[in-house]
Amino acid sequence: MSERELAATGRATGGAGEEPSTSTHFLFQSKVFSLPGGYFSLHEHTEPVFAVHLGDVWGKIPFRTLRESFYIDDRSEDARLLGIVEKGLKYVKEIRPGDSIPRELLDGTASWRVEERHLTIARGRLTLQLVSWISGKEEMVNDPYELEKIVEDPQTKVRVQEAFSKLAKQFGIPEERKQEIVDKVDNLAREMSYIEALRERYGHIQKMMVKLAQSKRIFRSDQQLANDIARMVALAKQPLGHFDDLFNQVDGQTAEVMAMLSTFDAQVTFIRHMRDELHTLLMLWDEMIDMWNGHDPERDTETENRLKRTYQFLAKNFLISKVWQRGG
Repeated sequence: MSERELAATGRATGGAGEEPSTSTHFLFQSKVFSLPGGYFSLHEHTEPVFAVHLGDVWGKIPFRTLRESFYIDDRSEDARLLGIVEKGLKYVKEIRPGDSIPRELLDGTASWRVEERHLTIARGRLTLQLVSWISGKEEMVNDPYELEKIVEDPQTKVRVQEAFSKLAKQFGIPEERKQEIVDKVDNLAREMSYIEALRERYGHIQKMMVKLAQSKRIFRSDQQLANDIARMVALAKQPLGHFDDLFNQVDGQTAEVMAMLSTFDAQVTFIRHMRDELHTLLMLWDEMIDMWNGHDPERDTETENRLKRTYQFLAKNFLISKVWQRGG
């Protein structure tokens, strides 16, 4: 999915990031990092490793072993870069020597892209807030196509300009500098567009759950498989509830444009924090999303195999939290 890909060879913009560096790229010195095809990833989604090609197999070297076996001093530049790799793997699935450092660690922006439709939806939501604020009548619209129509409506555009003028006045900004408010709202829309892209991605997980329910009906005569599907739904309940909570937090925090503009920097920090948390959680589901997308369940071996892989995924990643929840 294009929104989720690291611009591996693109140079990230500089800034006051979490890890100050003279370079925006992973430029290692040890020869082990120049092995053809080598890359960093998370083993079992938790432990950072360096994967190298060893004949017919891929070897995965944990960072501690890497430091000890190849004499990487804790105070060296390579050790510092390994620390940044470990943090960077929260945002991307793979990092290769020479790649650019994820932008989240450099200047707080995202290292993945959104589509134009996501920006349109975010602008639509903010536009609706502005219109509701100027008219004193709250409106709720969630359909992306309706939001787009609202943004393009000539009467809406007039009301939005009125809202910008009123906001400028409330913030003590002269009318001729109204563009400052316009720019801030546009910046908020760009930050929120990432939330909309993630919301769309989460929608694929919700569709997958619908397909599980359909599968249970299709295989209702197979008691064992029907029971397995019921367990899958139970295992998915907690992580899906967590997603719902996070999106509700974002929606609640960004529900009033006046409040967002009053604490602009804090709001941008909050949106980016939630963006990164949602992005990290959703990356775990990528394989399941891709496996189910475009495939409706049928009573066949292919669907049974998808169900088996889904059960393995859910049990592997969420069984512990489910058991803990019961025992707590």
